[in-house]
Amino acid sequence: MVSDSQNERESSQQCSHDASGFDQQAQRQATYWQQAPASDADPVVRATQYLGMLRDLSVEPRWIALAHIADPPGDALVWIGQHIHRVNQQLNAILSDLLGCFEPVLYSDMQIFAAPIAPQARVDGFCCDGPSRALGENRSAPITLMVDAGRIVPADWPGLVAHELAHGIARIPGHGVEFSRAIAHLCLAQDLPMPSPQLDAEALCYWPPCRHNPQPELFWLGRSAF
Repeated sequence: MVSDSQNERESSQQCSHDASGFDQQAQRQATYWQQAPASDADPVVRATQYLGMLRDLSVEPRWIALAHIADPPGDALVWIGQHIHRVNQQLNAILSDLLGCFEPVLYSDMQIFAAPIAPQARVDGFCCDGPSRALGENRSAPITLMVDAGRIVPADWPGLVAHELAHGIARIPGHGVEFSRAIAHLCLAQDLPMPSPQLDAEALCYWPPCRHNPQPELFWLGRSAF
């Protein structure tokens, strides 16, 4: 669910080699955005680069936005530039714990980023699985989870990450049988609230239950603890 263009390769062997290199590039992006900025880094420039990267990987680039948080977005950009690595570190630790429920070889290509998601998207997070604009139309990126860490109280971040990870495991849109199996497995293994077998797809849209922040914009302005 992600996309940009690239020249065709002349041989299948070269294609395989190039695809591997692009996958490594995407994985380095995740690692880079978990590292503290250099002491002389301009936080606004860094935040702008970060948001651009999210849009390149996103299902819908317009879903990544700051207009609903601050206009002009200066304060939000400064905070993101200075602190987004700390948020991504916490989210990655949660993702790593959840992935411990599976054979490492099965889901080794997962990555996660905190993202300010526009209200019109009507989601707290989403899963991107497909070609990447950043990597080329025909290049697969790692399965990317994006979650709006400002929407959900930090104590419930594991539930939010588990929900999006279940989408990545199911590899099928919606909240059908594959999603139900994946989220039940994660909840059982990680001591999250177990969904009843009778829950329908509509109810599974909101599983596990997560508490919402009444003022999510405060998170992206650095005015709430995490």
